[in-house]
Amino acid sequence: MSLISTEIPKQGFEVVRDLIPALLKTELENQKIIKNLQEEINVFSARSTPFQQSEIMMINVLVDSADYSSTGEKSTQGRTNFFIDIYSSGKENEDEDGAYVSIKRRDLYLGMIRYILQDHHYKTLGLPPGLIMGTYVDGFENFEPNNNQDASFVKMSRLSFSVRILEDQSLWNGIEINTIFTDVKLDLTERGYKYELIN
Repeated sequence: MSLISTEIPKQGFEVVRDLIPALLKTELENQKIIKNLQEEINVFSARSTPFQQSEIMMINVLVDSADYSSTGEKSTQGRTNFFIDIYSSGKENEDEDGAYVSIKRRDLYLGMIRYILQDHHYKTLGLPPGLIMGTYVDGFENFEPNNNQDASFVKMSRLSFSVRILEDQSLWNGIEINTIFTDVKLDLTERGYKYELIN
């Protein structure tokens, strides 16, 4: 016999997992206009298919782990860790080799993402006060992808981002991302769930 008679609501880390790509897509598309960037900005949540040689840029948000340092009968809080993976490819031109083009693009987006996530406008990720107790960009690492193809000069960075979340079912109940970012939708593609702006 089940002792829980009501539907278990979406947990805080799930809300944040879906919120991070939505806010990154929104802000990066705005920067694309301001900076006159040309590449398509592809943002995914938990994409599992590898970065393709034909792609120029890809951002993928993943849940890593959680450490609950404070627990009580009605709530739990602690740091939940997320990875934001940034992939870039490049082509050689008369002035620069493909690897340098790829590194410059990767670092540009890495810097913008770090800035967005630490900006005071997003200290609670747009959620009501009390649900998010703090956000922290912990650092980043650069990697050479295992399936790197020389012709595409694929470069990758992983930014670590942690969020102190209050996991309390009654507080989280009823919060929907689409009320915060009404111009972003989530589409299922052959490469995973991709965030798109609604025009």
